[in-house]
Amino acid sequence: MKIGMPALVEYNSLSELIDLCLELKLKFIELNMNLPYNFIQNIRPQLLRKITTETGIEFTMHMPDEADLGTFYESVRRGYVQLFSDTIDWAQEAGVSLLNLHIIEGAKMTLPDKKVYIYEQYFEEFQNNFINSIELLSRKAEKNNIILAIENSANFGKIHIQRTLDKAILFPNVKLTWDTGHDALSKFTDKKYLMLHKDKVAHMHLHDATDTNDHQVLFEGNLNINELLKFAEEKDIRVLVEVKTAKSLKNSIKKLETL
Repeated sequence: MKIGMPALVEYNSLSELIDLCLELKLKFIELNMNLPYNFIQNIRPQLLRKITTETGIEFTMHMPDEADLGTFYESVRRGYVQLFSDTIDWAQEAGVSLLNLHIIEGAKMTLPDKKVYIYEQYFEEFQNNFINSIELLSRKAEKNNIILAIENSANFGKIHIQRTLDKAILFPNVKLTWDTGHDALSKFTDKKYLMLHKDKVAHMHLHDATDTNDHQVLFEGNLNINELLKFAEEKDIRVLVEVKTAKSLKNSIKKLETL
């Protein structure tokens, strides 16, 4: 098990992330393509390899939250597939071994008595788009020895998401990320699916949560952090302490050090 930290929105340079990672004696940084200073065109892959060689710090990459591989708009889907493909090339050159991504539940229409998810209503089209995208990217990821880890975002309890994931995780190098806070906000319906496929869990985003808020400092919410760490240790996976400020990260790591 390796403990790491996320890229922080309060920073604007890779060097700041490296300094904090070294200060906290962490093993990896999850870069984030929602943040411009982490865009692949803004970080030379040779620089990351040099950092890893000199400091031992490894890297993963969080793909853009809005990257929807199942979108109905073919030109948009092709654009996202190209972005993923380019990122796999960059990751192979940079020594980045895992890309974290979301499966998007899609737009919803709120009716007087219920909510209708468009991807559920037009399930076959959504599933075909997502699976065609993942199949193509899986082949490239396998060739480059890179894991594509699909993260729960309080949506793994939805049937159209589960049925699509059931197919996606059959492809080589396609795994799952267990986000503990998102799981809590789903009232642990995400966990039910994850535990059915626990051997596919290759990555963890660890943060505490209350009934209404996630990304909380570890041991200050309602989650059993020790139990989650035990799972990660047994599976020997990376654990990203996904709190979003330097202060909360320092507090979380300090609490972990007392275990």
